Amino acid sequence: MKSIIFSLIFLLASVVVMAHKTAITIQANNIQVGKGSVIINLYDNETSFFKTAYISKTQKADNASLKFTFEIPNGTYAISIYQDIDGDGKLNQGWFDIPLEPVGFGNNFKPSFSQPKFSDCSVNVSDKNSNFSINLFNVF
Repeated sequence: MKSIIFSLIFLLASVVVMAHKTAITIQANNIQVGKGSVIINLYDNETSFFKTAYISKTQKADNASLKFTFEIPNGTYAISIYQDIDGDGKLNQGWFDIPLEPVGFGNNFKPSFSQPKFSDCSVNVSDKNSNFSINLFNVF
């Protein structure tokens, strides 16, 4: 009897958790076709921003626009995208950590003279707000 009750509670908890997830689509634009791959990172808190992504996906840069789809819990997420043109698996940076490859951020934020903050690039994900479009750009 205890195992049946435990199983029902676990099943109910799983259904409740799944009900709060939203399918989101992020479209990356201005991609240099045929050059490497495009990497998108979502961060779920300020502490992990630019350190450890909550979730990440990669696609070959075979179109000028690519769509990435995620199923994540509702909440606030910072988005960063870059095109790894040389295929070395990282965002190449120059002096003062200025990106040498195309980048893009949530809200189409374009930093000036400093690295963006979590709040600059964050979007609120909900059932009513689940489609985002981000343009990649070259800093120089």
